[in-house]
Amino acid sequence: MKNWIKYGLAGLTAGLAVTMTAQAQNDGTGAILDRFAADYLEDPTFEASTEFGVVVDGDWWTITMDADAGSYAVTHGEPESPTFYYTAEADALAQVDRGEMAALTAMGKAFSSDYAPMDIELMDGADFDPAILSLTFHFWTRGTPEIINWREHATREVHGGNVGIIYYQPGFRSGFGHVMPGQHVNADPRSRTNPFPTLLVFTGNRAIARIDGVDHEVGNGQVLMIPANVSHEILNPFDEPAEFLLFMFGDGA
Repeated sequence: MKNWIKYGLAGLTAGLAVTMTAQAQNDGTGAILDRFAADYLEDPTFEASTEFGVVVDGDWWTITMDADAGSYAVTHGEPESPTFYYTAEADALAQVDRGEMAALTAMGKAFSSDYAPMDIELMDGADFDPAILSLTFHFWTRGTPEIINWREHATREVHGGNVGIIYYQPGFRSGFGHVMPGQHVNADPRSRTNPFPTLLVFTGNRAIARIDGVDHEVGNGQVLMIPANVSHEILNPFDEPAEFLLFMFGDGA
């Protein structure tokens, strides 16, 4: 990971390795955050120190990851320096902790004004770096290697279909979708085009791909390539859910 974000950690020492505040030890949220921070400390992608916040049902926590000391701290309260932070409902955080839903799925939105049970925000004075998205995957996904049981992960309805997010980084997005009978993905005209290519790999049952207004039946074993700025909708008039893997790539993805 590039050294793209680093905040003042001068007060940290090696004695902070694998620590929590006394309050965190007795708090369900603190225990969950400690599990994720301890796992991220061992993640091969963890190469740069970082500090960020987590707000769970309005309650602030700070995660401090020190790459130089090989330590982390989970403390109750707001970060001292402007940085990014995650907001989460306690139930959604518990789902992520149990491996039932990916954090990026919990953050999925069709439009910025939409509701999501988890989100990424910026403190006043902080700047957004797209690399936060890849950090989000690695921090909130435990285990080495990081194995995603995508068919077993919960989805959320986004863009009119049931969608799960797998991995994001600048120039690449991936996810999976279940289009249930009667669902219409991208029914809203604002959602129908992307300024980058989209690849759909159908892994189960049939759907109708409406490309530039023309309907095509697609299904299991077929790959649909949608160039940048081409209108696309996915409809399911059939009796069984259609299933696909989603890849978006290129400038702007």
